[in-house]
Amino acid sequence: RGFGTLFVCSLLIISFFMDYKVFSEKYIRCCRLIAEKRLREAFILLQELAEESHNIDYLNQLENHRETYRNILKYSFGEVEDPQKKEVYFRLLRSVLRLADALFETIVVSRRMVSYAPLKRELESAPLFSGTDPLRILGELEWTPSLNAFPEDENTDEAIDAGLRRNEQEQLVQKVFHALWLTDIYGDQEMEFLHHMIASEELPWYFKSLFISAVTLSAQRFFDISKLEILADAFLAGENQVRQRALTGLIILLYQYRERLSIYPQSETLIRKIREGNQTDQQIEAIVIQLIKAKDTEKITQKFRDEVLPEITRLQSRIYEKLDLQNLMKDPFAEDKNPDWENVFHDTPTLYNKLEEFSMLQLEGGDVFMGTFSMLKHFDFFHEISNWFLPFYKENSRVKEALAVGDDREETDKLAEGLEKSILMCNSDKYSFCLNVKRMPEVQRRMMFDMVSMELRAVEELAQDDELLAKPTADRVVYTQYIQDLYRFYKLYQYKTEFYDVFATPFDIYQCGFFRELLPDTRVIRNIGEFYFEKEHYSEAAQVFMLLDNEPMNFELWQKIGYSFQKLGNYAKALEYYRKADLSDLRKAWNTKKIAFCYRKLGEFRKALEYYHEAEKLEPDNLYIQASLGHTYFDLKEYEEALKYYFKVEFLSPDDHRIQRPIAWCSFVLGKLDTAKKYFEKVTGEEGNQHDLLNLGHVEWCLGNKTQAIEYYRKSIRKADYNFDWFAKEFIADADLLQKFGIDPVDIPLMRDYLKILIESEF
Repeated sequence: RGFGTLFVCSLLIISFFMDYKVFSEKYIRCCRLIAEKRLREAFILLQELAEESHNIDYLNQLENHRETYRNILKYSFGEVEDPQKKEVYFRLLRSVLRLADALFETIVVSRRMVSYAPLKRELESAPLFSGTDPLRILGELEWTPSLNAFPEDENTDEAIDAGLRRNEQEQLVQKVFHALWLTDIYGDQEMEFLHHMIASEELPWYFKSLFISAVTLSAQRFFDISKLEILADAFLAGENQVRQRALTGLIILLYQYRERLSIYPQSETLIRKIREGNQTDQQIEAIVIQLIKAKDTEKITQKFRDEVLPEITRLQSRIYEKLDLQNLMKDPFAEDKNPDWENVFHDTPTLYNKLEEFSMLQLEGGDVFMGTFSMLKHFDFFHEISNWFLPFYKENSRVKEALAVGDDREETDKLAEGLEKSILMCNSDKYSFCLNVKRMPEVQRRMMFDMVSMELRAVEELAQDDELLAKPTADRVVYTQYIQDLYRFYKLYQYKTEFYDVFATPFDIYQCGFFRELLPDTRVIRNIGEFYFEKEHYSEAAQVFMLLDNEPMNFELWQKIGYSFQKLGNYAKALEYYRKADLSDLRKAWNTKKIAFCYRKLGEFRKALEYYHEAEKLEPDNLYIQASLGHTYFDLKEYEEALKYYFKVEFLSPDDHRIQRPIAWCSFVLGKLDTAKKYFEKVTGEEGNQHDLLNLGHVEWCLGNKTQAIEYYRKSIRKADYNFDWFAKEFIADADLLQKFGIDPVDIPLMRDYLKILIESEF
């Protein structure tokens, strides 16, 4: 019976999820059709949603919209032009979108397909702001000294009263968050509360920041242009912590609703309002790049888990031995990015003098703690949705309670203050840290306290030097931590599937029409492309750079587009842009080598030779060019010419043994068996692989040394982990060469089978 009950429950959960997914996809498709002005098709989906809602008012609204549309069509092509047609048409589009939003929200709430359905029903039956003076609510939230007081003796009446008032205030904060989040369309009272909240000088910044996040979350759930306007007001008038959150929310929302913005005339005013802010271009650019960075969080977490944690307890000498660091030198024959390009994002912060990769990632805004703190989001604290967005502040009662593990109040207060000022952990992780303190053994807890204290001292020292608290850096700390908070919510919240996850999208914001209006300066677009390029996201880099392709005589840009396509394996497209850049003398040698490389990859070896020889004139002793000439002649099967260049490379770089391999093979193909043997022996003595041993076996056999040949063949098979199928395929593929140098065709399959027997006897 127990198994049967579990099975039925599982089916219900799957059915529940599928229903939500079906309705969600239908709603999204409907909104897209409306934004694309395909109303006839949208009406079909709206009819299905309206019938599912079982709400006669929605069905009537839909029919009215249909009738309006029929009239627009009827009078659009008559003899008399309606001067109000455009206005009526766009008003209809907005009304139909509002109906789609309302239908979807009604269905998922009425059928309890979303976790917040009971809470929303409760708020609808007893609205927080309806019948209540918004200013009275604001007054209860505004900070007073008594609420910040923590008397030494917590058992006094004063302390108990302060604690009660603090708890009441925090409960009210949650209620306000819920009301702002779950209100579909803000009315006069919500707007009055928000405008006074932004202007209030008594309300703490952390409550303002939380309510701004509620507005963002509300707009993501149910579109209302007034919500975006509130965020714009907060950006222009709010404190630093508040305005950075407001701007981040605006960027996310503008991207989320990019398809419908053109339907709302208020969006133009909104864009103009945002542009009124100080240093808006730089701040938007920085936030967009940080949102892009956040998409690499899983990669950073995986790398940290795979590469750092397994090594963390090993001795340094063991690390060097395992990683073979001395052999990680760059290939001297490899040709990578142009060394002359300007590095636009060479802004490594000097917060600490550390060179470790993950320290640098962290200081540059990389989210290196996601993997660590993702395991600490199971506390009841994170069951309350507002706490995912709550900035960390030392006066929080949960913080005080969590850190009160000893009798040293002064130390506890210093730790709370240190966490509040910490720039290395986001707010969500700071709460995770505090909530986990009580579970730590005393020794570990003490170590954590010391670590935070050390960071606080370091931050204070930097603040004295005015390096850290300069405004651009202070801004960066705020939006970096906030975006990391958002990332944790969208990835770890138990009901995350109910929310629009911007980090799961392509976030190609640079392709959006509103972005050019918001940031008309093309340098910002270029910098976004440069960021993608530096982080080796070449597909995105190429897309961004190509938006600027029409800029005249931008040779470096064309080179970078070409390089991006080259890294993507699109050599024809890469060649197109390298050829455009070739019209300039700017970094001529590098560009010429790249053209030659692309021709070679495209199989146009004569063209490749032409450009490699041109590059050789510019850099006669360049090993890459000499090796590439050898490779190209090799591709043309002109082995004598290839050998000349390979020998030149060997002469100029005698310590590099890799050039010996093509020398050995060319010598073998040309019948210079003694030379081939000498070089294959050098290769196998240094870093030989199964191919080298197979080739040495060929040479020995052709020289008449059958016993030696068999031994090298056996070594080749062993080196290939006894993969005889691989060996047999490669062996037979070289049959023509073996016959060319005197091996009887009959002996070739016999040798293969003989080796098979010998290898099987080893087991």
